[in-house]
Amino acid sequence: MQGDRLTRGGGSADDSAPSIEMVEVGFVAAESQVRQRVALVAGGTGLTGAALLRLLLRNNDYARVHALTRRPLPLDHARLANRILRFEELGSRLMGLRCTDAYCCIGAAGGPRAPVAELRQVDRDLVLAFARAAQAAGATRLVVVSAAHADSRSSRPFLACKGEMEVALRELRFPSLEILQPGPVLGLRRGAGLADLVRLALLPLLNPLLRGNMEPSRAIAAADLAAAMLGAGRSPRQGVYTHAARNLRDLAVAGHRPG
Repeated sequence: MQGDRLTRGGGSADDSAPSIEMVEVGFVAAESQVRQRVALVAGGTGLTGAALLRLLLRNNDYARVHALTRRPLPLDHARLANRILRFEELGSRLMGLRCTDAYCCIGAAGGPRAPVAELRQVDRDLVLAFARAAQAAGATRLVVVSAAHADSRSSRPFLACKGEMEVALRELRFPSLEILQPGPVLGLRRGAGLADLVRLALLPLLNPLLRGNMEPSRAIAAADLAAAMLGAGRSPRQGVYTHAARNLRDLAVAGHRPG
């Protein structure tokens, strides 16, 4: 599904002063709306989440950014509020918090290689708990990281959990739900070894060879995935959208634009 295309009308040189006043009032209203937007982010200590937080704080899309983490963030910013909690306490610890948009980068350590029980607990159940808490806090838009080829019927536990998560999120009926389905996410992680560095170097070289049904499996840099999340958050559209392959790259371009 494609996003809405915004157009901007132009006036003639003979436009009267009242028309100019209307434009100015509209600009002030739009600027006020931006100032009132509040982001709620889960997973800010991970590779993609950390990149997303840096992007949100570098731009002015949100007046406030609430980051939910289990340990303190190495960030200090006037618009950042770091709430340190156990994610099992999401419902009770977020009472009174209000937000407009929610971003979820939660994922089990090890990704596809994580134990099945951990995948179900983190990639499915914890994501849903965050989504419900964000909805209770007033979020009308949820941007969430899933995975390429996610399918609740898949024989691969990682893809099955991601697919089950997507199905459950749809049932929450957010006015706007943006599901990002990336391939392998690239970046330097803690404790990366030689094999990780080789993988980091080789996977981008394979991207041009992945075409057709395999194109969604192309690797993407964590910084670009974070930008795609912001690009999705900037869209005024409503409904459920899934993004993979080229669509992710288009969103990343929109997210990298200064805002």
